[in-house]
Amino acid sequence: MEDSPYEIHKAVARANRSFYRIFQARQLDAMRALWLDSDEIQCVHPGSEVLVGREKVLGSWGAIFEHTQEICFELHDTQIQVAGTSAWVTQVEMINVQTDEGWQKSAAVGTNVYVLKDGEWRMALHHGSPLHRRFFPPGE
Repeated sequence: MEDSPYEIHKAVARANRSFYRIFQARQLDAMRALWLDSDEIQCVHPGSEVLVGREKVLGSWGAIFEHTQEICFELHDTQIQVAGTSAWVTQVEMINVQTDEGWQKSAAVGTNVYVLKDGEWRMALHHGSPLHRRFFPPGE
């Protein structure tokens, strides 16, 4: 029996929440398990180049976790789209990072792409883009 669109949407939302929980907890093994096991995965950290391949992508997470004392996210405006065995999630990430200089705040737009593999939604792409201003169309 196939899952309903509602159940599929919920499963993608769970995978996306897991990504941010893992990120906040700085758990490299869990991050490794969340990503699709493929050399075609990609990641763009805010202000960074495109990282392609499992070694580069997971190496970047290891470096971030090693050099981050604490990080907290507040997610806003989350949108989830599903097309067959692929899904993408967009959201505004309000990011608070503990550094040697104290707490630093920033904002980014996050796009996460997931692929259904062996019954689990696995991340295939994370793209974080710095958010410097919000755009509100006329009439809003």
